[in-house]
Amino acid sequence: MKYIFFLLSASLLLASCTEDFFSQTVKIDPPEYDKQLSFHLLLDQKDSAIRIVVSRNYGILESPESFDDWFVKGATAELYENGQKWLTFTPLSVDSSFVLTAVLTHPLQPGSTYEIRAAHPDFPAVRAVQIMPADFQIDSARVKYNAVPGEFGDRIDLAEVFFQDQPGVKNYYEVKLFKLFYETRYDPQTGEMDTLGVVENAVYVDGYNDPNVQAGFYNGGLISDQFFDGQTYKFQARFDSQSYGTADSSIVVRVRHVTEDYFKWSRSYEANYEVDENPLVEPVSIYHNLENGLGIFSVSNRKDIEIH
Repeated sequence: MKYIFFLLSASLLLASCTEDFFSQTVKIDPPEYDKQLSFHLLLDQKDSAIRIVVSRNYGILESPESFDDWFVKGATAELYENGQKWLTFTPLSVDSSFVLTAVLTHPLQPGSTYEIRAAHPDFPAVRAVQIMPADFQIDSARVKYNAVPGEFGDRIDLAEVFFQDQPGVKNYYEVKLFKLFYETRYDPQTGEMDTLGVVENAVYVDGYNDPNVQAGFYNGGLISDQFFDGQTYKFQARFDSQSYGTADSSIVVRVRHVTEDYFKWSRSYEANYEVDENPLVEPVSIYHNLENGLGIFSVSNRKDIEIH
C-alpha cells in the first residue's frame, strides 16, 4: 500500500505541474510616497566655493524615462548664517541649471548656526540646520612604515594621530588618510614634464586598533567621545602605503570635528554600501536630515597634517 500511495502522489504532483501552476500574476498597489527634493551639502571651514546637485526621488515601482529625469532644473537655494541670509546659489549654466553654486565670502565660524533652504514650485520646500563644531587641538600625527603585520603575513603601515577632546559635550570625529601625487603633463616641445597640481587619493584602511571606530563614508573612520570625554585620544589606522604609489610621497591625515547628523549619515551610508555587496544582509536605511527632503547637510571643523 505504501508503494501505491507513493505512485498516486507522484502522479497527482506531475499532473499539477502545468504552466499555470508555476506562474501566477499578482496585482499590488504601489506604496504611496511624497515627491521630494534631494541633495548633499558637506561643508568645512576650508571651503571657498560650494555646489549642490538637485535631484528627486521616485516611487518603488516607477522608472524615469531617462537618466536626466533624476535631476530637478529651476530650483533655488540659500544659505543662512546665524539666522541671516548669507549666500544665494546660482545655476551653473543654462543647460546645467540643476547644479547650484555659491562662493563663500568668509570661512565658516565655530559655534555659528548654518541653515540651508531649497525650493521648487513642484516640490515641498526643504531646510536643514547645523551648528559648526568647536575648534580642537591635534597634538601630533605620525606614520610608522612596515610597523604591523598585515592580513596575508606581510608588513603594513600604521598611522597614529593624537588629538584633545573638549570635555562636557558630545563630540564626533572623522579621520581619513590621503596620499598626495603630483599631476603632471608632458610637453613635447620642451621634452619636460609640467606639474599641474597636487592630487589627493583616498587611502583604503585595512582596520583600526580601537574597536569603537566605525567605518564611514569614503574610507572615513568614525569615533564618538563617549569613552574618552575630555581626554587625549590616540587614533590608529592600519594601511598599506605601497598600494598607492611610492613610499616617499606624502601622507595627509585629515581629522574633522563633525556633527552628530553627519556621524549618523556617514555610518548608515557605509552600512548600506556593505548591504549592497551582500544581498543576504537585511537592508539599511540611509539617515538624512533634510526636512521634507532626502539628503544630508553638515558642517565640520577640519585639520590636515601632511606627513613626509
